[in-house]
Amino acid sequence: ALCALLALGCTVSEKKPAGEKPEKEDENGLAFAALSVINMREDPEYSAELGTQALMGTPVKVHYHDNGYWVNIETPDGYKAWVNEMAIVPIDQARLDEWKAADRVVVSTYYTFFLDAPAPDAQHVSDGVWGDIVERIGTKGRFTEVRLPAGQTAFVPTADVTELHAWVDSRKAIIPADAAQATREAAQKQILETAKTFLGVPYLWAGTSIKGVDCSGFSKSVYFLNGYMLLRHASPQYKTGEPVDVSEGLDNLQPADLVFFGREATEEKPERITHVAIYMGDGKIIHSSQVVRINSLIEGEPDFYSRKPIRACRILGNQDCGKGVVSIAQSGVYF
Repeated sequence: ALCALLALGCTVSEKKPAGEKPEKEDENGLAFAALSVINMREDPEYSAELGTQALMGTPVKVHYHDNGYWVNIETPDGYKAWVNEMAIVPIDQARLDEWKAADRVVVSTYYTFFLDAPAPDAQHVSDGVWGDIVERIGTKGRFTEVRLPAGQTAFVPTADVTELHAWVDSRKAIIPADAAQATREAAQKQILETAKTFLGVPYLWAGTSIKGVDCSGFSKSVYFLNGYMLLRHASPQYKTGEPVDVSEGLDNLQPADLVFFGREATEEKPERITHVAIYMGDGKIIHSSQVVRINSLIEGEPDFYSRKPIRACRILGNQDCGKGVVSIAQSGVYF
């Protein structure tokens, strides 16, 4: 099911797609994201606001076309937006089932290139980023031959990819709710190690890849690379997992918890969540704010972040149990 996250009861506020629409929506349209990172815009034009991104190999739903060039698609977490037609490859259910059963690899380094021959100086076919998924054909020396979503064959350095099942099985951050303390601490450490690899990556509104991230795109990407699928924006993210009370301070927080900032509720205005960070422990957070950086929530510290946390939630151990968080392994999207 491509909308596995929404099936858990967490709704996302959806903007109605703009543009001229045919009388009947395509009820069964499917596609793969065909580029390393596809840019999904709120309206069918390049000048429109960027809404989100999707990584190569992500299965998406196709809703309808606009003027034969722009296509409205929906990501597995339920986000609907527009892409140009070259960003996706239409498929049918049989092809999706075949892909799920195929031998696949995931890009497991920050950045790589798919080449037209098994040689370092070969011509580029496409770039690839951390989390992209492609089918594996075989291995030739130090290169792995792969099939890209659009059907081209290419070669990628074997050191830059990992077999998908093995990669998913190795995600140490996927833990049971009643995990022993040592297991939980190892999971927390893994989340923070991944988060720190993004340090210095520039802020990009709606970005969800190593090329650039916004605040919720950062938390979503860090958790995805550790086997979790989160909702897209901070406002619905805070309603997932296990709530953590921060009304009296930071004492209830644990490393890897998500911490949310925004406007507290008043008699005149409701609460509004506008920012999310990952808690590191000892009053520190890591977040995308201009760039991915580390700040302190403790007043007087040289890197003090003056905004007050108003909400927090715990993702670790709260997957696949109706709390708006699903694991890649159990989502139904990739297997």
